[in-house]
Amino acid sequence: MKKTLLLMSSVGVFALTMCQQTNHDLLPAGTLTATVPQADALLQQAKSQMAQGKYSKAASTLESLLSNYRMAPCAAEARFLLAEVYEKRNMPRDAFEEYDKVVTMYPSSPLYRKAIERQLSLAMAAAEGRLKVGVMGLWASSLDSETVQKWLGSVIRNAPYNDLAATAASILGKYLVREEEYEKAIAVYTKLVENYPTSRYAPEAQLMVAQLWASSRTRGDQNMANLQRAQEAYEEFSLRFPRHADAGKALAEASNVRRLLVQQELEAGRFYLERSHEYTSAVFCFENVIRQKSINPTAAKEAEKLLARARAAQAATSSSR
Repeated sequence: MKKTLLLMSSVGVFALTMCQQTNHDLLPAGTLTATVPQADALLQQAKSQMAQGKYSKAASTLESLLSNYRMAPCAAEARFLLAEVYEKRNMPRDAFEEYDKVVTMYPSSPLYRKAIERQLSLAMAAAEGRLKVGVMGLWASSLDSETVQKWLGSVIRNAPYNDLAATAASILGKYLVREEEYEKAIAVYTKLVENYPTSRYAPEAQLMVAQLWASSRTRGDQNMANLQRAQEAYEEFSLRFPRHADAGKALAEASNVRRLLVQQELEAGRFYLERSHEYTSAVFCFENVIRQKSINPTAAKEAEKLLARARAAQAATSSSR
């Protein structure tokens, strides 16, 4: 009997020690816990305080519960409620962190998906500028771009095989375009198509990749390589989504880009001929444009005229040496 009592006492001390670990430690895999009356009582007290609109007191109660009974069965619910309290108190950063802890610390909890959904909701509101936070108690301001990108990236990481991740990626792509961070947007959209090819957001993402590459020249970037990437992206759209309503449009855009590429090579040849006087390079460009007559007949016709001038200049330069 004495041995039994001693063993029970040791187990009790061990359990108390485990419960007093900091809430930053991850729960050991396979940990088994029994009902903790004190924790359950605190949870009910917090719920009552929330129902009465006493969010500051509810936060203190929940923080106390999580500090002292981190391994209690109700801990996941307590942390989720704490995140909700922070939302009620207009503390979105703290709320997002607490939802993140529900996801990372309690992956088997039935609140796991709901926590990610709440994260996505906060991130979406922030991306759309609907989420305002106080600045030094004087005025409300939208969240900074770094935080918005971090939040949406967190949702994508937390739900890598979930439709929520594809949704978050689509929102992040749109946000980056609005912020004029085009290279980042292309990277996000590309990963969306690669990682979630069957998502309803995948076709739009593939088109955005093509359009962003194609429009790069209108932002002062005349790099022909970007236009080639646009052509490839449009063609890939038609291959990936042949039955999509925009498949024909994508092929037409690919043809337009090919014509534009030929036109740009014509202009490059003109520059070599008239500006830099690099006649050999000019001849090469014009000959290549002529070979692509079926793609851009107008450019090819102009190239034929300029080619004669380039060859004459090239011959004159050679004879003068």
